[in-house]
Amino acid sequence: MKKILFCWLLFPLFVFAQIGGSSVFEFTALPYSARETALGGSCIASYSKDLSIALKNPSLLDSSYLNDAFFSFGQMHVARLGLFYGTIGYAQTGKFDMMYEGGIHFINYGKCEGYDEDGVYTGDFFPSEYELIFGASKQLSDHWYVGASVKPILSYLESYSSYGLLFDFGANYRSELSCASVEIRNIGWQLKPYTSKNREPIPYSIDLGVSQRLNHAPIQFYFGYSDLQKFDLSYDDPYAQSNSLINDDDQKERGFVLVGKNFLKHITVSAEFMLGNHFVLMGGYNYRKSEELSFGNSKHGAGLSFGFELLFSRFNLSYGLAKQQAAGSWHLFTLGFNTKTIYSAYQNRKNSKTQE
Repeated sequence: MKKILFCWLLFPLFVFAQIGGSSVFEFTALPYSARETALGGSCIASYSKDLSIALKNPSLLDSSYLNDAFFSFGQMHVARLGLFYGTIGYAQTGKFDMMYEGGIHFINYGKCEGYDEDGVYTGDFFPSEYELIFGASKQLSDHWYVGASVKPILSYLESYSSYGLLFDFGANYRSELSCASVEIRNIGWQLKPYTSKNREPIPYSIDLGVSQRLNHAPIQFYFGYSDLQKFDLSYDDPYAQSNSLINDDDQKERGFVLVGKNFLKHITVSAEFMLGNHFVLMGGYNYRKSEELSFGNSKHGAGLSFGFELLFSRFNLSYGLAKQQAAGSWHLFTLGFNTKTIYSAYQNRKNSKTQE
């Protein structure tokens, strides 16, 4: 754990995100729902009414989400690893002509065995992390919305604990068929480090997203550009180094390829297909995951994702799968519903039984 001086309030333009496991609270980047998972894991602009996407980007929240709620539960299937996570969210109106939302995002890393430096077994422990989310949005005009979220973070790893406070800020533009968003995610502090005087970087990022619906076809396309603040996402790959040629003089071509690969690592492309009135098919591709989660020349489908959604009169159920290399895949289920609709249906049924 490295020491840093995090001073984003005074110098926000000079703070760069820490990429690839070098910062704390990285579980906050995990998808909140099956739809986000199926669309490549990076979706902040969507015309599909899904509270989980609005929880990730509060500027998407509008009056149509009133009384909406959802619950997501996911798991990664790896041998002897009971890793699972989930998200709960709810939206409601409030003062100042604004919409509000709240939720909890959590991850449990399963049962772990503890050992000291001498290899002596010290007992089992269950590490977990929690993200509390409180967001609000405001409509500025017919097409522009802004939103912000505050997110207290709680992390418990064996006998170590850490607390943080993060913020999200987003802006969204929407027209009849198009939707575009920009979001600054996870600006904040690690209030309490795991060990004394050893504060770590925060996984701050600037993301862009665009969605486009077709006028005469039930298709919606998504385009995402993540980590706008840092172009070079390359890292030292031991496998690539061990297989490189010592006398390789084609530096210009390698440099051009490196720039192209870095650009593609920011990109996520995905689409939704509405098949009838009750079924939605989703798919996506994340080039960065494909490159970084592959093993040698074998990708095992890393970077690919897909899912579907079933639409019913009072709720919707969706499933998303994202391939995470040969070790396993993320599986996520999401149940979405409107609490007022469910309550009204319950009251009507109760009244009908009373009249009988």
